[in-house]
Amino acid sequence: MGEGEVEMAEKKVDERYLVAQDAGGSMTDCFVVDKEGRFATGKFLTNHADERVSYLGALNDAAKNWGMTSSQIHSAALSSTYTGTAMVNILVTRGGSRVGLLVTRGFAHLPIIERGLTWIGQSYEDILHQQLHEHTPWMVEPENIKEVTERISVGSYYMAHHFYPGTVVIPLIEADAIQGVNELLDNGVEVIGVLTLASYVNPAHERRIAEIAREIVQKRGLDIPVVASHEICSVPNETERLKTLLIQCYVAEVARKKLFSVEEAAQKEGYKHGLLTLLGYGAAANIRHAKLVEAAISGPVGGLLGGKFISDFLKIPNVVCWDLGCTTCDVGLIAGGLLPVNKNPDFSGHRLRMPMIAIDSIGAGTSHVVRAEPATKRISIGPASVKADLGTCYKSSLTTIGDIDLALNYINKDYYLGGTLKVDRDRALHELQEQVAKPLGQDVYDVSSKILDLLHARVADHINGVMLSRGLNPAEFTLLVYGAAGPLHLWGLQRLIRFGDMIVVPWAAVFSAFGVAGADYFHRYDKAVTVFLTPDMTDDVKMYMGSALSQGWQELEERGLQELESEGIPADAVTFKHGLTGRYVGQMSGWETPVDVSRVTSMDDLNRVIGAFEKTYTSIYPSGARYPQSGYQITEIYVQAVAKKPKPVIPSFPLEGKQPPKEAYKGRRDAYIDGGWVAMDLWEQEKLRAGNRVDGPAIIEHSMTTFVIPRENYVELDQYRFMRFKKK
Repeated sequence: MGEGEVEMAEKKVDERYLVAQDAGGSMTDCFVVDKEGRFATGKFLTNHADERVSYLGALNDAAKNWGMTSSQIHSAALSSTYTGTAMVNILVTRGGSRVGLLVTRGFAHLPIIERGLTWIGQSYEDILHQQLHEHTPWMVEPENIKEVTERISVGSYYMAHHFYPGTVVIPLIEADAIQGVNELLDNGVEVIGVLTLASYVNPAHERRIAEIAREIVQKRGLDIPVVASHEICSVPNETERLKTLLIQCYVAEVARKKLFSVEEAAQKEGYKHGLLTLLGYGAAANIRHAKLVEAAISGPVGGLLGGKFISDFLKIPNVVCWDLGCTTCDVGLIAGGLLPVNKNPDFSGHRLRMPMIAIDSIGAGTSHVVRAEPATKRISIGPASVKADLGTCYKSSLTTIGDIDLALNYINKDYYLGGTLKVDRDRALHELQEQVAKPLGQDVYDVSSKILDLLHARVADHINGVMLSRGLNPAEFTLLVYGAAGPLHLWGLQRLIRFGDMIVVPWAAVFSAFGVAGADYFHRYDKAVTVFLTPDMTDDVKMYMGSALSQGWQELEERGLQELESEGIPADAVTFKHGLTGRYVGQMSGWETPVDVSRVTSMDDLNRVIGAFEKTYTSIYPSGARYPQSGYQITEIYVQAVAKKPKPVIPSFPLEGKQPPKEAYKGRRDAYIDGGWVAMDLWEQEKLRAGNRVDGPAIIEHSMTTFVIPRENYVELDQYRFMRFKKK
């Protein structure tokens, strides 16, 4: 199902499209779907200075496959979902809002000390050296941190000798809040955050401080947002909760303005609706969503959502999602059909406290810089990346993995982005010679090939670390390959790890955008609870514990209805999904579990809750690791308030035989692989048909990616034109 197969030069005005885009560090990917499930894809270099340019450029690139323009798509679009790197760029360039903070007395140091997490985002080598650790730049200056006297108990393991959770220990001194707000406004802050230590068990003090702040702001005739932490994440871990609050205060409103500019560009072309973005836990939401901080790390999430879509579609419960792009290598696992959720994700050096689909990333991509150290004869890859400059083949003065791919002739220099981007193979080869081969005293082609071996080994180590640390066997998983460079480097990875199956979809280069298109429209709400279910408890005590789950779920459902109704979605169009985070008593970590129970009204309901946890646990770990005799501890619950949203449809095609059509053959090109030059058959991906087989040595070319097939491998196209990578 490719762009060239769809004849859609003329479109009726009433036809509807889904537009989805993922703006990465180097490329902005676009995926457009019509109401029948047919799609077109596009790419454009990301314009970080003005994302409207790359948004429209990527959409135009997709639209031209149907003989259309971006304005024609926009005028008949049902929705447009856009996710990008705006928040990261704001943090990196220090372009956020001037933040003021009101915090529980005695905790003004929290934003500065940040629990000593000074190593986040560093390479393994740098983590080993304490002197290389450094604090992230402040999002709130010390003079803009004001303390407020108050204290509420959060409870204790020794409840018989301690205050009950939520008990007011020190009453709120409102005069502190009044003085602090006035001082912050005098200092010229642009947004005020409020955090009290125990707001996740009792937000009374925090809510009152926020009310005071809003009253003073209004009296002084100012337009300054006031954000309370319990409105963003009502969960424990005050340092991570504060980081989440500060990201919302420092970044969200500035990023929202950028999203509004993209929305305005779309609406000028006839788009009639609000722009959507993707939240880190996999939901599509309007860019006016109050908790925009949840969209801070949404880019790679699209790929995992696409992986879950394919997992459900093909009915394969165990999938490794591997995205190799220009700047990062992202790995996510779908085990037992479940997407794991990380409650403490890392973002640009900060550890946050909010749900995000679990993704393990390393700095490994085609835009990563390759350096040679003459004295030590050592080669390093990254962590620096030239991003959209690609390498010496394009705009950079530094050699990259992309230069190597071009120099070894894996990539057609005249077909880069379908020939729309001019790259210089001769310059790439020259700079590799000067910057890498000569300092090492080696042949440029041989050393370039060895550098790719290092890249493949790094990726394999990363995937093995992700899987083996969980006791998972790669041979029991299907590897789903995507990203512009995934198909290009699969040949090296598959030599190092044996997977049960390996799949490359036809739209692999824009797979994350596909996942964005397939995202549900929903909001998620989390709440901390303390529920113990142990074998020695009577049924009455267990039911009392279960009532806390029912009460919490009901509270979160009411919040969901209120917020979705404010976005124009009627209550009768909203459905709910429920879940919890649980663990065996005594364990340090918990696991998120979806449950099919919304209220606990009987022991049968409670047993279904426990059964759901056991099912999740044994889908991740061997059944022998179970320890039900210790009892269960539930630490958090969540509710997803879901509204219906159109999704892509994957069609099936008749199998046409193993021999590809003659028009798909493009001749031969010599490529350097396994220590020598090999004549590779060239095939055009868009002209291959379901049932075809392509034997290596070969290269399958697409306008957005390249698929390298060594001599020992072949590719079969199934009825969906998914390319199955196999050994002969």
